Amino acid sequence: MRLATAKRPGGGALWAGAEAALSASLSFSSAFVLARVIGPAEIGVGAAAVALHVLLWVAVNALFADALVQSPTVTEDDAASAFWASTALGAAAGGVQFALAWPLARALGDSRLIPMCMLLATALPLVGAGGAIQGLLTRERHYRALAGRAIFGQGLGTACGIACALAGAGAWALIIQQTMTSAFGALSLLGRAGWSPRFVCRWESAKALLRLGVPLTLSTLVQQGRYRLFAMLIGGTAGTAALGQIHMAFRLSDTVRELASTALWRLMLPILSRRQNDLVALQSALDRLLALSGFFMFPGIAALLLTVEPIVELLLGPVWAPSGRAATILIALLVYVFLSFPGGVAMVARGGARYPLIANLASTAAVVSGVLLFRPATPVAAASIWIAGQLVVAPYMLLATARVMHAIPLRQWRDGISTLLTAALAGTLAFLLSHELGQTEGPLAVIAARLLVGAVIYTSGAVLFLRPIVREVMRGVAPRALSCP
Repeated sequence: MRLATAKRPGGGALWAGAEAALSASLSFSSAFVLARVIGPAEIGVGAAAVALHVLLWVAVNALFADALVQSPTVTEDDAASAFWASTALGAAAGGVQFALAWPLARALGDSRLIPMCMLLATALPLVGAGGAIQGLLTRERHYRALAGRAIFGQGLGTACGIACALAGAGAWALIIQQTMTSAFGALSLLGRAGWSPRFVCRWESAKALLRLGVPLTLSTLVQQGRYRLFAMLIGGTAGTAALGQIHMAFRLSDTVRELASTALWRLMLPILSRRQNDLVALQSALDRLLALSGFFMFPGIAALLLTVEPIVELLLGPVWAPSGRAATILIALLVYVFLSFPGGVAMVARGGARYPLIANLASTAAVVSGVLLFRPATPVAAASIWIAGQLVVAPYMLLATARVMHAIPLRQWRDGISTLLTAALAGTLAFLLSHELGQTEGPLAVIAARLLVGAVIYTSGAVLFLRPIVREVMRGVAPRALSCP
């Protein structure tokens, strides 16, 4: 089936990148403003309710979306069945958030969490409907329509959240922001699709999609839920003030990871899924996608490593300094995440969703065990436990990817190493050359100097060592390559 939208526009990578950039800008701006205005304790209370909501959001949104993308064929009845089943799942998830409001309020000792969870629950049925539409739009690569969710939903949610914080709403500002973002983001997708589903929900159609959707969703749910569970455990062991600081550290790093990985997933999964039965073509596409994505992601990670601590010092003051130090550690982990990302997408395209699921379950168990054993009370200690939990499963994922792709371990990293080394060299030299400046000037001068020096060195290194990729980018081939059929 095809949606009744306008003819699919080109520039898929451009629209996906624009969506990620806008979402990152809105997330960072709201994070800094809310942290500055309402303080760590109120951030911790709001973050606890939002953590539960996002966990449910992930399950509802993902169950049919990726299955609709990866499935070889999708009929009108398949799409309608996915839509109504996903909407019903959203309503059930709303009931779960409603029911868990009281235990959460008792755990954190704040009765406001009950009405907060009730409000967040109202958006989940819309999220379910929007999840199926997201899958159909991604399948047909209507990235411009998908980008509208960030502009309309997240933009409106961010504006309302900041307005509520400035009006003295405290932790409620986070709740208003997340509710508006979830509800109006889903409404944006529904409005842009131009499609009215039939009033039919066939179990056979839904079951066929669930065969792929369930393991994919469980893997995503465990991955996304790991931090939410981690946050709730930290709140219980270290208190809401410490949770607020830890939440800010993760917000600074995970915003980049989640938004960039979402954009890359939407771009890569349709491309790699169409090549799932041709290993040679699949490997070639994977190599190309890693080279192009790494060309932009690795210098971006280096820039974050160079600037996150002075940015936190400049915008939030010394009380949030531990968050900046922890964020630096977490951002460094993104190197492994994005070096391995295309291989993980190829694994799913080949039907190997069980491997990420096993890895995510093992990582979650390691993180929870670390929190219960060491009871971290500072952002840096919490970040260290988090990273250890991720890296402990890295060898397993490397071997699993090699098995699915019929290649040797580390083969899937090959085409990203040159861009990674170039970005690492640029970042290291920028840090060393700006070190003396930081002794005499303020954080703003340090940020500007590091970015300028790093950009000059990376650009020079790219011209010298990354010429094939640079030629593609200069010719404008990269956007077309990422949007190719």
